[in-house]
Amino acid sequence: MSLKMPRSGTQKNVFIQRGPPRTRHHRANLQAAHTLGIEAFVDLYQTCTLQLRLKCLIKSLINPRNVTKMESTFGTWMKDTAQLNDERIWVAEHFSGRAVKEYKSIASFQNSSSDTVDVRKFYQGCGHTVHNGSFYYHIAGTSSIARFDFHTKKLHTLTIDNALYHNLAYLLHNSKTYFKLAADENGLWLIFASSVDESITVAQLDQKTFSVTSYINTTYPRTKAGNAFIACGVLYVTDTKDTRVTFAFDLLKGKPVNVTFDLRSPGGVLAMLSYSPKDRHLYVWDHSYVRLYVVHFISDE
Repeated sequence: MSLKMPRSGTQKNVFIQRGPPRTRHHRANLQAAHTLGIEAFVDLYQTCTLQLRLKCLIKSLINPRNVTKMESTFGTWMKDTAQLNDERIWVAEHFSGRAVKEYKSIASFQNSSSDTVDVRKFYQGCGHTVHNGSFYYHIAGTSSIARFDFHTKKLHTLTIDNALYHNLAYLLHNSKTYFKLAADENGLWLIFASSVDESITVAQLDQKTFSVTSYINTTYPRTKAGNAFIACGVLYVTDTKDTRVTFAFDLLKGKPVNVTFDLRSPGGVLAMLSYSPKDRHLYVWDHSYVRLYVVHFISDE
């Protein structure tokens, strides 16, 4: 039996539906289980699932291009990671503030033509994201993250227990970031450092209820991390100089994976590194330049 591999960036969890078969694929699954025996079928299913996960790993970053030059060393630039036809760009300059600039397009961004949005609370760090019409960020000086709806202007907050959030005990020291929000093919994630053992922990968020559905402790020390991002259910962490991805952790399997690749030349401050599942690009704020990288998965070979 073979399972068709999905294109990278659209990976779906493979599962066996309980109850009567409703499609040819379900009938094929049951027939395979009957023919092979349950144990053999489970082994085959797990092997195919593993192959799907391996195909979703990043091999390299290619085709880097500069978008524009910024005045600030620190900052975050974002497109909505969920709304396919939304070409607006939001920019949060510096690592602290409460205003976000909205640009209608890349051209407006390059021409510095923008509107300003007050997000009601001061943000901290460069770990924000825009997802499905809302701006997600860390509320400075607290252990809470916020969801600000650009349309309704409503603000929702979520307190994260047992997280480092002050006294310069940053998750990502280079960008002065305590909490890093991320969105990938599986939804919303929050990366932070545990106050219990100072290791990197990831929480999966429920977008509708704005709550934590699960926690994953990677046991990887925050002091070894320069920056981090999540793509296709895998956490990628750079070294302290942000030159190379040196650690990866499969959040869906709950275990490290053997993946490393080069990121950038040493020097300057890498303030931001975020993956967008919408276009499979890596958004970067590097030494005051905002850049785009194409994410090259193993399945692209």
